[in-house]
Amino acid sequence: MNAHRQRVEELLERFEQLRQAPPGAYRWSHHHDGGQHSLHLVFGSMTHGDEVGSLPGLVTAIQQLTEGRISYGGKASFFIGNPEAGLQRKRFLEQDLNRMFMERDEEAHEVRRAQELMPILDTADMLMDFHQTILGTRKPFYICPWHRSGWLWARALGGARHWVTRAPHTSFASGLVCADEYVRVKGRTGLTLELGEQGFFEEAAERTLRTIQRALELGDRYATEPEALEAAAQAMPELSFLHTVHREPFSHAALTLREGLLNFEEVACGEVLSAPGSPEVKAPKDGAVLFPKYPPRNRAGDALDPRPSELYRIVQPLESHPIELWEADGQSPVDGRGRN
Repeated sequence: MNAHRQRVEELLERFEQLRQAPPGAYRWSHHHDGGQHSLHLVFGSMTHGDEVGSLPGLVTAIQQLTEGRISYGGKASFFIGNPEAGLQRKRFLEQDLNRMFMERDEEAHEVRRAQELMPILDTADMLMDFHQTILGTRKPFYICPWHRSGWLWARALGGARHWVTRAPHTSFASGLVCADEYVRVKGRTGLTLELGEQGFFEEAAERTLRTIQRALELGDRYATEPEALEAAAQAMPELSFLHTVHREPFSHAALTLREGLLNFEEVACGEVLSAPGSPEVKAPKDGAVLFPKYPPRNRAGDALDPRPSELYRIVQPLESHPIELWEADGQSPVDGRGRN
């Protein structure tokens, strides 16, 4: 047994030993009810199976809550999204789970899993879904559309200092729904926090645990003091906001990026980003690279199918604060639970 699989199995076993859940609940979920108020906070790990870095922090938070070393008077749910894929060190088994949060009449593993998770998300007041990037990143970051309640929670919790965002109510992919979007569509707060490069790293575990601890502490205050969330946000540094200005289509299997590109690596307009021998790819704008792709290839150098739809993105700082850009129509949620 390799060390990665052994670590995943050990953490899953710890989770099962700690798990408390009502009859019929999703197997890889833990549910806490402090009995003092109804604010429901939800924390997700391994929605993508190979993004294991949050799992140690999530399990530790459950253990601390169970043992009384931390407390929460409301409802808190913790889930492990795709441990079956994680044991195989795969992102997913059949389909990307973080695209499946909608009604679908299919038998794929991830479709069925989304149906098991949706009842948890249906009652979430705030979802924090922990993810990791495939490649290294120069900084952790939130990524999701702008919503004011998300801004307050994200800033107050301090999980990251940067937020890659876009206009409210815009889907990341037509006809597909991710976990945080599923929660936002219901008028609540849904956030994704990218912790860094995928794998077991101490920093990822610590950031996960610290974010959960802060959320529980803040949730108790916010449940009885509605102004507590905004006060907590104002007490933390403002976030830096970025947005996507270019998505490079993976239009040909031969397209290959030069070696070594990382998330948030700065590039200049006109800079060659392709590898020697690849059809030429140049950055069309100044900015920072996000989600560069290095898929497996055949002997001829062509990317194996199904290849990603994008080769990379370029992000730039927003020219103004999202409030100035997107709240003139009054559509953005205004309280910490995401309700209008």
